[in-house]
Amino acid sequence: MPQEAWQLTGSGPDSYERYQVPSVFAPLARLFLKRVPLAPGQRVLDVACGTGIVARQVAPVLGSTGSIVGIELNAAMLDVARQHAPGDGAPVEWRQGDAGSLPCRDAEFDIVLCQQGLQFFPDRPAALREMHRVLKPEGVGICVWRSIEHSPCHLAIAEALRRHVGTDIAQRFRAPFSFGDESFLNRLLADAGYRDVAIETETVARRLLPPEESVPGLLASTPVGPAVAALDEVAREAIIDEVARALSHYRDEYGLTVPQPTYIALARK
Repeated sequence: MPQEAWQLTGSGPDSYERYQVPSVFAPLARLFLKRVPLAPGQRVLDVACGTGIVARQVAPVLGSTGSIVGIELNAAMLDVARQHAPGDGAPVEWRQGDAGSLPCRDAEFDIVLCQQGLQFFPDRPAALREMHRVLKPEGVGICVWRSIEHSPCHLAIAEALRRHVGTDIAQRFRAPFSFGDESFLNRLLADAGYRDVAIETETVARRLLPPEESVPGLLASTPVGPAVAALDEVAREAIIDEVARALSHYRDEYGLTVPQPTYIALARK
């Protein structure tokens, strides 16, 4: 799917920050960054930074002597990122730009990070080569979801969308999980010139409110949100009911806790 097809518009970026970041992207960033050799004073690039959750968690580690650049194609996501910029630690500079042609100098960064962005780039090899170009002889960290079959929440929603909205919308919703294969990621990194590639699987516990609250919020924070909002109330309620039944064994006292596994790849230039 082209990168532009997974861009949030309207209230989407605010919904993303409100629903997606606390439930999955903030805990995922904590898991991801535990693997990355960050140190005070480094200069870090966050590619496809979204609303900035990775940059916000990196800033205190780098301290006031470090610096961060967040690159994002979607200007509306950057607007939300600026509203939630870290209050201490390394300063963050937000730049609108394309991962396939990064607005950065050669060898500008000690560390390059990309959390759940690579799968959306229309030319993944070109994006990885660009990250390689702007990197000093240090490290890169890439995080991409495993295939949707390993993510029960999104699989349940995708199936409900297929039945009530259509195959095209369901396929669009599946886009974040299009990477799938660890060996493919390994080969892409090696072909782009990286060495010492190491890929591990981690699982983040996605914590959600009960389905009647969390499913509408989650859908609103994705590009399929407008198509779902256009449905009649009966169809919207049917989607929620089907997802609730599919995820019934993940219920807890607060709502749902659902596993969502990801690949974390580290490599060196």
